[in-house]
Amino acid sequence: MQFSIWYRNGDTEPKTMNRIAKALGLVPSPHVRDLLLEMVEAGDLTVEWRDQSGRYTTRFYLLAEKRIITEKFSRRHISLKKRGVVVGQLDMFS
Repeated sequence: MQFSIWYRNGDTEPKTMNRIAKALGLVPSPHVRDLLLEMVEAGDLTVEWRDQSGRYTTRFYLLAEKRIITEKFSRRHISLKKRGVVVGQLDMFS
């Protein structure tokens, strides 16, 4: 859904995991990376590698072309836990 907001505002550039996590109010972590990679495997996102400011090669994620067209999504709720306590909820659309 965050990618749809970016598209409506004219921002069609690929995003890093760090930027996606911060937009969702999450801390960038291996769990967020794993969720993004699951979405890549499912075909919801595409990933490309780029050099970032001459530092290192970074993954950039972009919404897959099939998802740009408006269509109905089904939700899957994922509970986010910190030290065993639920601190939030992430809605995955497929």
